[in-house]
Amino acid sequence: MAPSGTLLAAALLLAVVAAQAQTFVCTDARGRTISSDRLPPECADRPVRELRPDGSLRRLIDPPLTPEQRVAKAAEERRKQEEADARRETTRRDLALLDAYANEQEIEDTRRRALASRAAIIERAQRRIEDHYRERKRLDAEAEFYVKRELPDNLQRAYQVNDSLLRSEQKIMAEAKADIDRLNERFDADMKRFRELISLRERPAPR
Repeated sequence: MAPSGTLLAAALLLAVVAAQAQTFVCTDARGRTISSDRLPPECADRPVRELRPDGSLRRLIDPPLTPEQRVAKAAEERRKQEEADARRETTRRDLALLDAYANEQEIEDTRRRALASRAAIIERAQRRIEDHYRERKRLDAEAEFYVKRELPDNLQRAYQVNDSLLRSEQKIMAEAKADIDRLNERFDADMKRFRELISLRERPAPR
């Protein structure tokens, strides 16, 4: 007979093995229930339940995804990531907005300063445009002496320079005006969001 200590060790080992035993159960394509101590190959494309020794569910093993499912899953993960990134960016911008302005008046003051700088650009460009138009009239008066004759090279170059300068100032003015529109849109959006954030912050918490 084996010593009692050996028998006890063997019994404990069997108990550990039994406790660690696992059963895999699935339903194959023909509706049959398959049960095995390892993953059944008949259910390679089907959900498999892994059971504990007491029959309770340890975990559910999903079947491998089809190529179409993998594409759909990747697209869904990208969508969720993009939404999370958008939420983080919104939070960042909200915090920056609240950090930049203490009240609505500060927003309007900042708007006024930004618009004033663009208005100054437009005013300077307008004065230079008027100067170029006056120079153009002078060139036109000089060109009257060459009716039905080719203009001299220096006068032709003067016209070209005048045209170039005029287009340049007109472009500067147009860009400044477009910038004013963009600034107003931005400050309008900032004001709207600032009011929303302040309203949320001041709203009483639900009881």
